[in-house]
Amino acid sequence: MACLLLPTTPNNPLLSPDDEQRVGAMTLRRNRRLQFVENASFDPSITYYDASYENSQAHSPQFSQHMDDVLKLLIDRYPAGSRLVEVGCGKGDFLDKANDTGHFVCRGFDTTYTGNAPYIEKRYLKEDDRIEADIVVLRHVLEHIPQPHTFISMLAKIFGEAEIYVEVPNLDWILENNTFFDITYEHVNYFSQYALSALFGRKVKMANLCFSDQYQFVIANLAEATTQFTSAYDGENWDDVSFDDLFPALTKQIINLEGMTQHTGKCYFWGAATKGCMFLWHANRLNRLVDVVPYAVDINPDKQGRWLPGSKTAIRAPEDFYKDAKPGDLLVISNPAYQQEIKSELSRRDLDFVSVTCI
Repeated sequence: MACLLLPTTPNNPLLSPDDEQRVGAMTLRRNRRLQFVENASFDPSITYYDASYENSQAHSPQFSQHMDDVLKLLIDRYPAGSRLVEVGCGKGDFLDKANDTGHFVCRGFDTTYTGNAPYIEKRYLKEDDRIEADIVVLRHVLEHIPQPHTFISMLAKIFGEAEIYVEVPNLDWILENNTFFDITYEHVNYFSQYALSALFGRKVKMANLCFSDQYQFVIANLAEATTQFTSAYDGENWDDVSFDDLFPALTKQIINLEGMTQHTGKCYFWGAATKGCMFLWHANRLNRLVDVVPYAVDINPDKQGRWLPGSKTAIRAPEDFYKDAKPGDLLVISNPAYQQEIKSELSRRDLDFVSVTCI
């Protein structure tokens, strides 16, 4: 199996360019029956999720609107006073929104939580927990957990016959759009739409794509969690697959961007989350492009003043870019879902002379 070294938590920027960088081995395999991909070399002991882990996207109006859309879906489905529990609620961005509506009785769990909301407990769930809920929310958690079917089974024991909303990245979109930067060490699982619904024996109450098709969700009853996924997972249904076979355009894409900066001199990256980090990680691995990148831009103040793992690219505030941008500079937007939002802001600041592209 082909092995690749990746940063273990790309959403944990370095406090200093001299900080130790943690890397892990990735060897990918695909389950034919489930249409499911995983990292067979994943070692959870070398990933770390503490209070410094920064995975919030709530500072973006686009992502904030996505959370509002999810919340509206749940409000329309569950009556006022329903008990909503978010497992892995992070910094509490979504749960705070849910609580502010007054529609739900909210409760959350996450060991990385740093706030003081009384309805969020700074801990992981335990197998002997027994919690009453009408709807369990699991947003961008399941892709981090090895053998996800075992975790769903644990939630079924904890919450009984509660319904669950599960949201994860969409593997089909990742492959169709050549987004190799979505393959990260902290994501051990990659779900097709089929694989996600298969966790519940395909007896889901609702399934759809969201956030410009980059994400997908299902709503199901936890009581529908079946052994079908387990049987297919444990069976002889696996094929080894290499990273480069999944994303043959990787090197070409990086070289093309490098060519676009040949005469301009500077190439800025907007977005210091996973996508921006992984793109520059691979560029650095190939000894391409990073020499003409002064810094990455991010609107999240908790990331500003830190450095991306791998490439050790500095992270700065948008105001720095607005001041430093010159005619002929190239701005690479890490996530195309934010393109219009960012271009509108550039126009408002009379920075239309900056060339803009997306990865």
